[in-house]
Amino acid sequence: MKKYGFPVVIGLIIVCIIAGFYLLDETKAKSINDSSPSSPTAYIEGDQVKVSFKLDGRIEELHVDVGDFVEKGQVIGILQNEELEAKVAQAQASVQLSEAKINEASGALSTAEAKKDQGIEAVNATRDSIDKQIEQAKAAVKLAEANLEVVKNSVRPEQVKQAESQMNVALEAQNTAEKNLKRYEQLYEEGLISLAELEKANLNYQDAKTKYEVAKEQYEMASQGPTEEQIKAAEAQVEQANAALQTAISAKKQIAVQQKDVEAANGGVKQAQGAVSSAQAGKSQAEAALKEANTYLSYTQLIAPADGIITTKSATIGELVSAGFPVFTLEQTNKRWSNFYFPESNIVKMKTGDHVILKLVATGEELEGKIVSIAPAADFAVQKATQNIDDLDIRSFKVKVEYPSLPDYIKTGMTVQWVSHEGEK
Repeated sequence: MKKYGFPVVIGLIIVCIIAGFYLLDETKAKSINDSSPSSPTAYIEGDQVKVSFKLDGRIEELHVDVGDFVEKGQVIGILQNEELEAKVAQAQASVQLSEAKINEASGALSTAEAKKDQGIEAVNATRDSIDKQIEQAKAAVKLAEANLEVVKNSVRPEQVKQAESQMNVALEAQNTAEKNLKRYEQLYEEGLISLAELEKANLNYQDAKTKYEVAKEQYEMASQGPTEEQIKAAEAQVEQANAALQTAISAKKQIAVQQKDVEAANGGVKQAQGAVSSAQAGKSQAEAALKEANTYLSYTQLIAPADGIITTKSATIGELVSAGFPVFTLEQTNKRWSNFYFPESNIVKMKTGDHVILKLVATGEELEGKIVSIAPAADFAVQKATQNIDDLDIRSFKVKVEYPSLPDYIKTGMTVQWVSHEGEK
């Protein structure tokens, strides 16, 4: 026994140590694989928003206080804004002034266009009138020349009869033209015809009257026979008709003068159009300035960005604050959640979308939630490895649970405890 006792004891000790490590590893592995959530706890959380003005200024009004519930879009504070209100009023006055300038320029444009149209109408009327006068003067020249020939030649009975017939025809034509002229004068006074049409009727009457007078003289000459005075008179008529023709031809130069008036009127139209465009551009600029002034004026209002509860208030009425300074802290109530942490051996049983049951520690009330995210990476180790062989860290992963709805009396920061989730059923 003495010979073998010590080595045998040492061997037994080594075997026992190895067996102990094996049993410890088996127990730890079983603990890792079979562990389940040990009812971890978390806190109800919600987004917090810092509510601040977009401009520097002195606070004139604050409409809420800590603990008040506000709705998205609600005005909860106002800066002093007299200067900005004055700028808005000034910009509005500029818009009104620009509109008055547009109306004035538009009126000038209408006047210029009317003047241009009148000039064009006058040119056309003059052209038509002078052309008609030239035609009539040429006809009068031919008629006077023919009359001169009649006077110079001997008069025969058949010529007297023919001259009388021509005179009667000319008289009837004159009477008809006179009636037409009176009718056109009445229509013109009633505004039913243009000046050009009236002048045309007058020219027709003058033409008929001239023809009648010539025919009458021819008849009288044919009846009495030509005398020296009649011949001179007929020659004078020829000269007078030629002079009238030359006068009508010279009058055609008046059209060029009127055409220059039309060109000047057209220049006035373009100038008026430029004034209208300039006034419209001024209005656009004034409207842009008004929009900018209204925008800055709106920045004097502090608007709640979401539904929620005021949790902190960092300024008071009369205090001068800078743009971006958090006057209030708003805790949103439309979405709240809790973050739980589980060992890595537990999250394999969970997935996003799973419904969970939680317990409000303060009342014992059960709440429903839904897993919305599982962290893709571990946060920290809940168990560190020892010096034993094959020993491992056990890491934790964050699991975020959202609440579809919570009663008003459940406050942010209350403690909730994990009860179960559908993956455990």
